Amino acid sequence: MKLLYTDIRTSLTKVLTKEAESLVATGRKVFYISPNSLSFEKEQEVLECLSEQSSFDITVTRFSQLSRYLILNNSSQNLTIDDIGLGMIFYKCLSEIDSNQLKVYGGIKQDKQFIQQLINLYIDLSAANMTYLDLNKIADADKYNDLILIFEKVTAYIKESNLEHNSPLSILISSIINKQVVCNFSKIALIIDGYTRFSAEEEYLIDLLHNNGVEIIIGCYASQKSFKSVFLDGNLYQASVEFLLRLANKYQSPVQNYSSKYEIVDTFGKTSHFLESSYDFSLMDDKNIEDVDKENLQIWSCLTQKEEIELVARSIRQKLHSNPQMTYKNFRILLGDVASYDLSLKTIFDQYQIPFYISKKESMSHHPMTQFIESILLLKRYNYRQSDLINLLKTGLYTDLSEYDIDSFEQYIKYIGISGLDKFEKSFTKNYKNKFNLKKLNKIRLKVITNLSSFLSIDSQKSKDILEEWNSFLKNIAFPQQFQNLTNTLEIKDQEKQIEVWKSFCHVLEQFSIVFSDSIVSLEDFLDLVYSAMSLSYYRTVPATVDTVLVQSYELITPQASDYVYAIGLTQDHLPKIAQNTSLLSDVERSTLNQATGDNSNIFIASNENLKKNRYTMLSLINSARKQLILSYPNQLNESESKGSTYLRELENFGFKIENKSIDNKTITIDDIGSYHSVLSSLVAYYQRDDFDDSDQDLTFIKVLNRVVSKKLKEKDLENPALITQKLSKETLDALYPKDKPLKLSTSALKDFYCNEYTYYLKRVLNLQEELLLRSNASTHGNFLHRIFEKTLEPAAEKIDFDTRLEQAIKEVINDPEYIDLYRESSESELSQNSLIELCHDLAPLFTNNRSIETIKVEEQFEKVTNTYSQLNDRYQILINGRIDRVDRIKNTELLGVVDYKSGKGDDFKYDKFFNGLNSQLPTYLSALKKLNDQNLFGAMYLPLTLPIIRLKGALDLSKAATQTQNQLKYNGLFLEKQVSQLGDFYKKSKAYHLTEEELQILIDYNDFLYKKAAEKILKGEFSINPYTKDGKSIDSVVQQHQAITGFEANYHLGQARFLKKLDPALGTKLKDEKLKNAWFNQIREELKK
Repeated sequence: MKLLYTDIRTSLTKVLTKEAESLVATGRKVFYISPNSLSFEKEQEVLECLSEQSSFDITVTRFSQLSRYLILNNSSQNLTIDDIGLGMIFYKCLSEIDSNQLKVYGGIKQDKQFIQQLINLYIDLSAANMTYLDLNKIADADKYNDLILIFEKVTAYIKESNLEHNSPLSILISSIINKQVVCNFSKIALIIDGYTRFSAEEEYLIDLLHNNGVEIIIGCYASQKSFKSVFLDGNLYQASVEFLLRLANKYQSPVQNYSSKYEIVDTFGKTSHFLESSYDFSLMDDKNIEDVDKENLQIWSCLTQKEEIELVARSIRQKLHSNPQMTYKNFRILLGDVASYDLSLKTIFDQYQIPFYISKKESMSHHPMTQFIESILLLKRYNYRQSDLINLLKTGLYTDLSEYDIDSFEQYIKYIGISGLDKFEKSFTKNYKNKFNLKKLNKIRLKVITNLSSFLSIDSQKSKDILEEWNSFLKNIAFPQQFQNLTNTLEIKDQEKQIEVWKSFCHVLEQFSIVFSDSIVSLEDFLDLVYSAMSLSYYRTVPATVDTVLVQSYELITPQASDYVYAIGLTQDHLPKIAQNTSLLSDVERSTLNQATGDNSNIFIASNENLKKNRYTMLSLINSARKQLILSYPNQLNESESKGSTYLRELENFGFKIENKSIDNKTITIDDIGSYHSVLSSLVAYYQRDDFDDSDQDLTFIKVLNRVVSKKLKEKDLENPALITQKLSKETLDALYPKDKPLKLSTSALKDFYCNEYTYYLKRVLNLQEELLLRSNASTHGNFLHRIFEKTLEPAAEKIDFDTRLEQAIKEVINDPEYIDLYRESSESELSQNSLIELCHDLAPLFTNNRSIETIKVEEQFEKVTNTYSQLNDRYQILINGRIDRVDRIKNTELLGVVDYKSGKGDDFKYDKFFNGLNSQLPTYLSALKKLNDQNLFGAMYLPLTLPIIRLKGALDLSKAATQTQNQLKYNGLFLEKQVSQLGDFYKKSKAYHLTEEELQILIDYNDFLYKKAAEKILKGEFSINPYTKDGKSIDSVVQQHQAITGFEANYHLGQARFLKKLDPALGTKLKDEKLKNAWFNQIREELKK
């Protein structure tokens, strides 16, 4: 046994590799052991240090794989299961235990996370050289009884089924003890690198190998100072020193110092001394931090993690640009929290065209195959829920249906609202204006349901029979071919993951067949087991190329790993990391087990190692770079405020400065040049800023750079990623808007245009429609009420009282086929219809008690052709069309008024909305009616078809609440000033909306102006992505942003939004009634004069 250490600035791998070569020279086969998380990189590092002659005599591996080289065949006659098989056994045994038998865990016995915790405890006990019988030391009797019951049942099942779940180490230990190892121990040597503690199982193996004559060399990083220290607690090297001293005492072998004869006092070595002195309470050397040190070790503070990553990407690009000999493999990125940075890192590094590899294991839980199995399980469990069937089809692994067929099928079953096997087995017969191809949809239905219903209908049976049914099902739906097709669509680097997933899938089925053998299993249990096993599986890949930037957690770093290292996300929550105990045994219970068992048994307690581990990790982090180290943290992480690690504050006390770094989109400098993608991104951000000024001195540089980038983008068939829409071609415009026909517009079309021009383009040019749903909603409720009052007020041949007409209309409308489908599909929709009918009765007084008014027309269609505008090239007119819900007349006069029913909230006429094109309905109706009836108008108004909600808290009694209700149930809108006196109490008569004849004409003229302005852009084929904003901070909630189509995000593209025009702030903010009206009319007059 040889024990050695080197200082942190001397490469331990180089030292141990020399030792390995010396052992090879004596004829020994050397196994170089490193921890699992470092094995790939360690293999690469060792190979770089080895001479060619000895490379085949040294094998870089890990403890868990050592048995592969020392044991040719496992002599056991039992079938071997792994952790997946063990999980299935736990699932089976727990399902057979009555919940009442488990006092602590009865309620969660089938929970997947609980089963995973049981597996982990089983493995921990094995690694600690303990058995479940040792759990009798637990003080909690109920917990102990539960665990003993579970483990006894699992152990008995494993034994009865002739199964074996042993770790590779336990198999090797057993083989050595039973003399079943086919090798000469005197010809074997072990080099152990990267460990500061062994598990009980690992240490027992080392004992056996040592006693059988295997040469063992163990190396660690430590300082000579730490070995001479009397007080070790808190020392940076505490874990290493205690580890080596314990082994030295156990094997009576001295610890040798292999540090360099000449101490390397560079920036990182100097900082390491400072850190060591600050923790062992020794005298600290003079803190002579020089400028070169501040260049080699920098600390950045950034606003967000996105900005942090982009600064790193720019820095890498600039270094590569300044030194052509440098490659991507010279860089390494360390993450404080891999999950928080994963997606942003990929987006930004792809933008800067930097190849990278994240060293982490990825869960298969979100893979299409796992989702495929989950969807089938849920279809079985919840009787063909619509969402589960859609999810199954969208995995791309069920049948060879095209995306178009799947979308058509999804659209139809969502429209009808189909759920449940009985409904899917029936032919599709309902249609909507012949929109759906029912013949084709029924073919798709049969293709989807036939194989699925056949498979999901099978009863509980033997496991081998279920596997045969499963295999037949997969063949019938061409599953292997679909999986291959999915794999072929991916990049080569991602195809490797698909292979791992397929291997895991086959392995899970193999473990199922071993564990359950001839047992009777239900189909749901089978699917649940396969899904659980797949969702808890992981895959890990190797880099697609050597020349790539390695990205990993900072916990896995080794000293002098790369030339340039960027450690980011070093907030106080992630550096240091506090290991949390998530197992079924608390730290106290683990400590109790260790005290009660023998010296060769020891279960790991993570919290005991936190301090030692974190300080050593920080030391490794400081020494991870050979040339330059950047330590960075964001002030906002995952949208929450964060602070830099306390370790970074310590470095600041040594003399290193924390530099506030940011990206300035107001200028573009040489620092912005990274790749074509990144420069283009900077250009877009530059042009989108609010204070962009054409007189900027750097504008010439920007324009030249823009031309160069645009040319390069064109060569690569790339487009500008800014939210810029393409102008429609002349041919398209001529087809859409023939010269001899007027442009048709309506009030709703105009509102769409001024809400967001792109909304108009999608709805009125492309004719895209909202998803059809054969279900009642706010819109259908409104239409239902409209239809009833329309029929009630239709002129009748004979005089019938209003209530009778209302009842007849209700009866006729509810028996309309359209509304039968809508309101009789469920008890919930029937309840909605009954509520609407009650509402009709409640609103009846508005029609019957308003005796001064009579209705002369309902659902009146109108068309208004505007004058020819010169701005429209003397060729186009605008045809404004629409439908008026109701035309009323004051009895015994010729005065007409327009009524529009409203079933929603917030539909009152407002001058600010009208001025900005968002509320032109009433002025448009007045304009149309004026043309028909000249000057004989009394107004245009809304009638709310809803009952108001009154707060009883403010009402002294119920009579006042009733009065408030009556006050709100009134017509509101625009009224001619001279006709107001003829209107009764059913009308809101705010002076702000009383118009003179002149004001009415101004309103109509401005309304025409709004149509003309919209027509100009429409006929030019220009449709901007410009949803409006009221406050300049966010987009109004009622505006459609079409984010899925346009990519518009208010946080990034607010500069493209249309800012609503407001009154001059000098007028004040508390204008009311006539003053408010006059202010807006003055602004309208000014606009018309332009």
